[in-house]
Amino acid sequence: MPNYYIYTIGADSHVLSRHDCDAPDDLSAVERAKELCNPHEVEVWQLGRLVARLAIDGTPSLRPDSAPRI
Repeated sequence: MPNYYIYTIGADSHVLSRHDCDAPDDLSAVERAKELCNPHEVEVWQLGRLVARLAIDGTPSLRPDSAPRI
């Protein structure tokens, strides 16, 4: 099962915390990240690949071309 890292991002764009997440795929990791959004934005990474960045309300604020459509 791929390992993902979910980072909470502060207002100054610095990482506040990291949560390790085992998920079978990108979409599952993003769903888990949505639970951690409020009151911060989050980024989902798999190793060095940015999967998604989610706004405070859980909507995508950045979606790289390689990320799933969420």
